[in-house]
Amino acid sequence: MEIHTANCPKCGSVFRRNLRNLCNTCIQEENVFFDRCSNYLWKHPATHTRQLSAVTGTPMNLLTDWVRAGKFPSTYSQLDYPCESCQSPIYAGRLCHSCLGTFRTAALDIQTRIPRRTATGLFSIAERVKSF
Repeated sequence: MEIHTANCPKCGSVFRRNLRNLCNTCIQEENVFFDRCSNYLWKHPATHTRQLSAVTGTPMNLLTDWVRAGKFPSTYSQLDYPCESCQSPIYAGRLCHSCLGTFRTAALDIQTRIPRRTATGLFSIAERVKSF
């Protein structure tokens, strides 16, 4: 029997692997932070992400991971997280509208510059069937 162990990415202690990839101490610490955030949001549903982090003492990166993963109900509409490209606040997806437009135009530009492959040099089963 093999026991799968790893080092906790937060504190470095050795632990038995689990779904959250954290040791029990760090899991309990995250649960405390999550409970604080949930309780505060219950009383103050219009709170912004930065304000929630400051009031509850929850690290901003942990809070943005939770918001990005959808751990809070959508009724808390003021919770945002940074765009992966420009870091501007967004409420859904991975990119803001500006960056999404930039990537789309760049993709279309690349698509027009690369010539399309023609079917002349490719293998075709239909041609093989006709020869029999």
